[in-house]
Amino acid sequence: MGNIPLPGRHGAPRTARRALAFSPLVLLAALLGCGDDNGLLAPASFENSSRQVALFAISGTPAALPAAYVFTNETIVRPQVLANGSPNFELAVDLTADNKVLLLPVRVLLPAPPAGSPSVGLLKATADFDVIERAPDKGYVNDSSLVLAKGETVLVRLSSAGCVYGYPFYAKMRVDTILVAERRVLFSSLVNRNCGYRALTAGVPKN
Repeated sequence: MGNIPLPGRHGAPRTARRALAFSPLVLLAALLGCGDDNGLLAPASFENSSRQVALFAISGTPAALPAAYVFTNETIVRPQVLANGSPNFELAVDLTADNKVLLLPVRVLLPAPPAGSPSVGLLKATADFDVIERAPDKGYVNDSSLVLAKGETVLVRLSSAGCVYGYPFYAKMRVDTILVAERRVLFSSLVNRNCGYRALTAGVPKN
C-alpha cells in the first residue's frame, strides 16, 4: 500500500498535522487504497470448486433434457419462463451446423427479457481453463451469442443476478467434449458465487 503524503515539518502547525493523520476520511482512503482491491465487498462465503457439467443442445433434443446452466446455484435445467414471468436459466447451449458449441445468454433467447433476466457477458479466453486464475473486469460482450470449439474456454460475467449494489458474478467454462450423435456437450466449469470477487481458483476467494 502506498504512502499517504502529509504536510511537511515546516508547513501546517503540529496540531493540524496530527488531526489530519488521524482523520477518519484519511484512514478510510488508506484502507480502500490497499492492494487486495476488495473495497467494500462483503467477506467471501462460497468456496470455488471445479465441476463437470453436461448439457444437451436446445434444438433437436427431447424437452426433458437439460440444455442450460444456472450460474447462481450451479444447476442444469431445460430453459423455460416460469409462471411468475422470470426465466429459470442464464446460459443455454446449442450446436452449430459444423458441430461447434453455440452459447446463448438468456437475453438472446428472450430479446424482450421478462422480470429477473440477468445480463450475461461473454469473453473468449486466450489462455487455457486450468491456468486462468482471475477474471478480467472488462472486455466482455453482453447478451450476445458466442461459438466455441472443443478445448476453448469462455469467461462469464453475470450481472443483475441479485448481488447488492449490482456487483456481478464471474465464472469460466471450457468445452471438453462434443458428443455430436447425442447432441451433448461436456464442460469444465468454475463459478465464483461471491458477489464482486474475480478469483477463479479453488477455495474461498480473498479478492
